[in-house]
Amino acid sequence: MEDGTLLGRLPTLEEVANTAVLMASDRASAMTGTVANLTCGSIID
Repeated sequence: MEDGTLLGRLPTLEEVANTAVLMASDRASAMTGTVANLTCGSIID
């Protein structure tokens, strides 16, 4: 699975957790309808 990503790896649990914390925080209060792509490049938007 890692070979199918642009970074050659999968996201770590810490990276996923940090993103969730940011998205739930007041620092992301201006974001609406946002999708966080944490696929390490396996899905390119």
